Amino acid sequence: METNWVNDCILFRGFDKKELEDTIRLRFLRFKSYKKGEVIVHEGDPVTGIGIVREGTAEIQSIYPSGKVLTLVRLSRGDVFGEAVVFSKNPTYPVTVVALTDITVGFIATDLLLELFHDYPLALNNYLNVLSNKLTTMNKKIKNLSLDTIRKRVANFLLMQYKNKGTKMFQTGLTRKSMADLMGIQRPSLSRELMKMKEDGLIDYDGETFKILDIERLEESLN
Repeated sequence: METNWVNDCILFRGFDKKELEDTIRLRFLRFKSYKKGEVIVHEGDPVTGIGIVREGTAEIQSIYPSGKVLTLVRLSRGDVFGEAVVFSKNPTYPVTVVALTDITVGFIATDLLLELFHDYPLALNNYLNVLSNKLTTMNKKIKNLSLDTIRKRVANFLLMQYKNKGTKMFQTGLTRKSMADLMGIQRPSLSRELMKMKEDGLIDYDGETFKILDIERLEESLN
């Protein structure tokens, strides 16, 4: 079985090839495939372990009673889901996970996850890193939602991308809808604000590629 994809998963970072082969083939992961548009887990389903994307992409969504869908996170090769709630008192999924493409997911059952942590302490350390990263991301979202104008939210998002990627030109890897959902605004409002910021000489963009033209004025937008 191919193990290269696991190198993209933070849970197995630092494992050598033999450990990966032993972990994947013999003991822990069980794979299941889904078609594009198929629901991988529904909100309210019991959490019986964690999932790791082997191939394909998916979205974590919150679906309101009205049917409105809020995209929270996009998952791709090596990404993990279910890790934040698997050890909670009454573990159920607070969100829905939907396949954006044909996708294969590797599942590790809760009891096997505990065995993994016992036998491979590095996996436990990596797991704690995953949780820490998720908490950091959540704090950033809370900060973004506290900003009181659309421009402030967009400026904050772009500045965080610049900080994380270390360059004024970067790709977000997100559709406009996904960007808008992350900022808690409507997609048309985001598109209008991006156009205004481009006209004001703050940024330039083409699809998912953005370039910050005037970082000082962009930072001033947060005041």
